[in-house]
Amino acid sequence: MKLPIGATFFTVTGVAILISLGTWQVQRLEWKNDIIQRLNEGYDRAASAPPIEQSQLDAWAAEEAPIGSGSIVGQLQRDKAILLGPKTEDGRIGYHLIVPVTLQDKHILLANIGWVSDLWKDNFEDRLSVLPQESILLSGAIHKPDWSSFASNNSPENDLWFRPDIAEIAKAKELENPYPYMMYVSHTEPELQDVKPHAERWLPRNKHMQYALFWYAMALCLAGVYGVYIYGRRDK
Repeated sequence: MKLPIGATFFTVTGVAILISLGTWQVQRLEWKNDIIQRLNEGYDRAASAPPIEQSQLDAWAAEEAPIGSGSIVGQLQRDKAILLGPKTEDGRIGYHLIVPVTLQDKHILLANIGWVSDLWKDNFEDRLSVLPQESILLSGAIHKPDWSSFASNNSPENDLWFRPDIAEIAKAKELENPYPYMMYVSHTEPELQDVKPHAERWLPRNKHMQYALFWYAMALCLAGVYGVYIYGRRDK
């Protein structure tokens, strides 16, 4: 029996492409597992590790999707803080408190230092006054913020914030060249009053194994369909 050239070429090409996509996802899985391992190691030592070097912060700034963890030391710019949300925590309504931090080298890093109750909304300036004026150590994960496409647009003129858009916050609060990523704080020294740091460890989504299995399964299905087709033609 002579194999059909068109169907055979299509099947071989399709299977090769699908297998290559699956293999690419396996490679991405190894890359993502390495990132997750480094993040967990960073979380474990963040509170006791020395502050992140400026060279590392600058290197992350040059990356398209920086991911890291560690600690920083700096002063909170309390007068430029914002409330992001509303956000729920244990069934309660509140906000995420985002504060620019002036590092020892004068660079600025935005820090999401945790959840605060909705009582902060009506007494924001008074509540901010309890935050320390002296240098503070903050530890946590560092990555670019993201948000749902359904989140409302920010209203800087009304100081209403629903999206942690660093460029928009920097413009509204007159921040000069902040780092293009944010720290999500899990620990502070000293401990902050009425602020609940991010207790859960942030880790990037890792679904590459599912994606790899999907592409390999598609390759197997395509090969199976071709096999059934050829089997049906065996007597023709």
